[in-house]
Amino acid sequence: MQLLNIAMPAIALTGAVIVVLLYLYYVKGMFRSTPRTVTSVDIPGKLRNIKKLADAGKYEGAITLAYRTFEQMCGMKMGSERMPSETAREYIERVLKAIPLDAESVESFVQAYEESRFSNHTVTRDRYELAIKIFTDIYPRIEGATITRAR
Repeated sequence: MQLLNIAMPAIALTGAVIVVLLYLYYVKGMFRSTPRTVTSVDIPGKLRNIKKLADAGKYEGAITLAYRTFEQMCGMKMGSERMPSETAREYIERVLKAIPLDAESVESFVQAYEESRFSNHTVTRDRYELAIKIFTDIYPRIEGATITRAR
């Protein structure tokens, strides 16, 4: 009987806590991860940072920053950023379905990104310049593109 007198309030309190947490989760949306949204991309600022990296001889970092800027711009344009479970190639495939870009140029740019990000060899200034040329050719097309929605 005495155990029942102690257990009942503990069970009631636990139940009340669970109900409150469920209410906060389902009704108020708390404890849920919110999707990141990009509202704008500061292209001139990004280009300055890319140039600073290149001037310091950090071509790998410059190409990687250019690629991430590309992803941000595409995500903002499409309203959908790259998912954590999505590879760069999977994301690019989705981008090319939504934004009319030259697939060959984008492929070259992604190859430069993958090389700078994942290879062990040093990226040359020539490779950096080619990647940045592709990036500067692509980004105005992203901004001016009309999105094709998948059905």
